Amino acid sequence: MASKSASSAKAKRESAFLFILFVVVIGVITAGLYSVTKSKATAAPVASVSDVSSQEVIIPVDVSMSDTDIIVGVGITHVIEAIGGKSISWNSSNEKVATVLSDGSVKGIGVGSCDITAENEFGRTAQCHVTVKKTVYLTIDDCPMGYTDEILKILKKHDVKATFFVMNTYNMKKLKDMYEQGHVIGLHTYSHNFKTCYRSQYSYFADLEKLSDIVEGYIGIRPKIFRFPGGTGNHVGGKLNMRRMVNGAEDLGYRGFDWTSASGDATRPRPDAKKAAENTLKTCKRDSDILLMHDKPCTPGCLEIVIPALKKQGYVFETLDHYPENSRLSKTWYERTVSEKEIPCESLKVDKESAEVKKGKTVKLKATMTPGKSTDYVRFVSDDPAVATVTLEGKIKGVAEGETAIRAIASSGQEAVCKVTVIK
Repeated sequence: MASKSASSAKAKRESAFLFILFVVVIGVITAGLYSVTKSKATAAPVASVSDVSSQEVIIPVDVSMSDTDIIVGVGITHVIEAIGGKSISWNSSNEKVATVLSDGSVKGIGVGSCDITAENEFGRTAQCHVTVKKTVYLTIDDCPMGYTDEILKILKKHDVKATFFVMNTYNMKKLKDMYEQGHVIGLHTYSHNFKTCYRSQYSYFADLEKLSDIVEGYIGIRPKIFRFPGGTGNHVGGKLNMRRMVNGAEDLGYRGFDWTSASGDATRPRPDAKKAAENTLKTCKRDSDILLMHDKPCTPGCLEIVIPALKKQGYVFETLDHYPENSRLSKTWYERTVSEKEIPCESLKVDKESAEVKKGKTVKLKATMTPGKSTDYVRFVSDDPAVATVTLEGKIKGVAEGETAIRAIASSGQEAVCKVTVIK
């Protein structure tokens, strides 16, 4: 009986142990399921591959400049290039010395120094130190003559470029040397005969265009810088209205220049090199000066004295193609009185309102002014020289098939048009 009760007690203990074990296992499983469910509910969503690849990573970049230290003359523009970032803003530390535009164009305003800063969208900056000096434009008239070679050697020795106002001479082959050495070629006159070139407006511009044809044959371009023989204030131009002469030149696309200082090498009695240099240094005093010299015996020696002296005074030498304004002419010609014999054009007509011309052939166009005794100058221009060209006298030549307009223009401003068709 005792054995049976002991056996029953053991069975009860085993059943109780198994029940407890079952409860524990169920509890553990339940707790695990709850933990997994909770972690799934609170975890951040995982970004897709496409989401990650679409995010742009921005890395700040530095600014670099093409120049860090430059020298410019008053009125001269120098362009600085800057890279780094998508947008660059510019700033000058002293706009009374130099200004800067949004494209990096730095212009000298007054003698001194300042810093030009370029800044990108990340706030990164770079600087260029700018020194502004006085500017002298060296111009030499009546070339090429017997002293051109010496002048070119001296300019090369001192690393100076000049603007040569040329005329038709026995030494025209030197034009190529001038041009290839980096000098600027300007037009002066073909004949340099004042009575001939100043006989009328037509005479002057015909003379100028004739010289332009010759220069183009030597250097391949037609210069657009010119100087009136004697300047706009000359007193040998007869009764011509210099105001209309200037307007006519500008209509043809020319830039005219007189001078603000001179060596006096063309005066009488002729000065020697030392005296010409003294004249130059006395008259060249501005922050920006156009210096007049000629191809004369004293010029080489004068240049040997003047160039180092002006550099020591803080000048830089430039050519007139860099002059900040379209032209620089004396105001004396504004004061010239108009001759009573001068009769302005009131209306203008051409003898053909339309014309056909074969390719390679020519046809003449004639213009008539009212009143018939008008003293105005009439010139002809082509709207499209690739189709047809025209001389100052109105001789039209077919160049390629097509249509264009030939305009007759009086110096008073009146116009008349001929429509030209070029055929085979």
